[in-house]
Amino acid sequence: MLKFLIAFFAGKCAKILLKLLGKRATHFPGKLALKICPDFLRYIGKPKNIICVTGTNGKTSTCNMIEDCLRQDNIKVLDNSFGSNTLPGICATFIDGVNLFNKPVFDTCVLEVDERSSLHIYKYVTPTYFICSNLFRDSVMRNAHTEFIFSMINDYLPSSTKLILNGDDVISSRLGKGANETRIFFGVDKLEGEKTEDYNIINDGRACPECGAKMIFDFKRYHHIGKAHCSRCDMASPVSDYVVKSVDENAMTMTVSLKGSEFVFPMINEAIFNIYNEVSVIALLSEYGFEPEKIASFMKNLHITSTRYNETQAGDVRVICTMLKGYNPIACSRNCHTALIREGRKAVFFMVDDIHNEQDDSESITWHYEADYEALNDDSISHIFASGPRSLDVKYRLLLAGIPEEKITVGRHEQDVIDKMTLENTDTLLIFYDMHRYDKLEKEVKPAIVKKFAKEDK
Repeated sequence: MLKFLIAFFAGKCAKILLKLLGKRATHFPGKLALKICPDFLRYIGKPKNIICVTGTNGKTSTCNMIEDCLRQDNIKVLDNSFGSNTLPGICATFIDGVNLFNKPVFDTCVLEVDERSSLHIYKYVTPTYFICSNLFRDSVMRNAHTEFIFSMINDYLPSSTKLILNGDDVISSRLGKGANETRIFFGVDKLEGEKTEDYNIINDGRACPECGAKMIFDFKRYHHIGKAHCSRCDMASPVSDYVVKSVDENAMTMTVSLKGSEFVFPMINEAIFNIYNEVSVIALLSEYGFEPEKIASFMKNLHITSTRYNETQAGDVRVICTMLKGYNPIACSRNCHTALIREGRKAVFFMVDDIHNEQDDSESITWHYEADYEALNDDSISHIFASGPRSLDVKYRLLLAGIPEEKITVGRHEQDVIDKMTLENTDTLLIFYDMHRYDKLEKEVKPAIVKKFAKEDK
């Protein structure tokens, strides 16, 4: 206990010092506390209600929506949005959440949890609610094997935690099976006019996770998301408790069945992966105790944070910027599909290389060959641009996808690409950027594009 007390006050002092220096977004206090007391998380005070969100894609967006909704109800929420989602960041968050006597000063905490940190977090933290958005193949150097990541989460989840799972994900929907008493599922019905994607390279749900036999998809939305059953055993997608029945893109609403009763909610974004995120939040808030009408009123005031999605105008061209998780073939595929189905003539600009970390970065480029660039081989895509140290690798992959070379423009630096950029016969420019490129996007790339094409429009 003496080690904990020393670590606790060291962490608190570090927090105060960093605040005075104007540096809030850091996990250093947690890292310092863990160095002094490795089981620091065991003893630090914790709020009564703890909501943990994990998954390959969608964690941050889901956490942001939950926090915004709870705060609209005047609930004081502790979160790790200014730290990291690994053990040091979560320790730093809990240091923020207690007074000098180690007593919690928040009733509710929302934590984004890195999948591989599960064994460190859930050993000492018992979530009241746990959301898993999905489990996909991720970085080949870290989270590529879905069964490995599944086991890392499943083996450490406390049995008393209420699980809120994606019923359309044949992998993550099995979390807590046979161990957790309460498992709630959310999903999205086949929507009007929706078709199975026929160009997906990755499908990690082909074999039954329980007996190894072939899985038969009754409806495959993309990759291994949909409804499926095993050809041999009784393994099958669960019946979801919270289901999106239909969407109205004109009215930006969606009809959701909440345990059999249908209600209309505002739709924050029409992309299907954002619809999954939103219905998971609806499920959480309902289980938390809010009535559907109250949840709908919360949703009216929500929007996707500008660091992940924003729009501007450059002359006659609408510029839409969407964060793309680098080294993640599924995230890249989802954005390629979004580009394909968007109406009008589109151009795509990939900013997925992190030049800032280039010297320390030895990540394999194989993820480009698992991403569905074939979706961009369409007459509605007028141009494709790519920047960064591996832009030529991106060009080669696009050529393998059958995209004509005359449509492709690449350059080492973003300005090199902008100088050569043409957007004739184009309604929308979609910029897909890695999270480390956001500052570059906002301070340099977007202003340069707006200046160039606003001027040309005149």
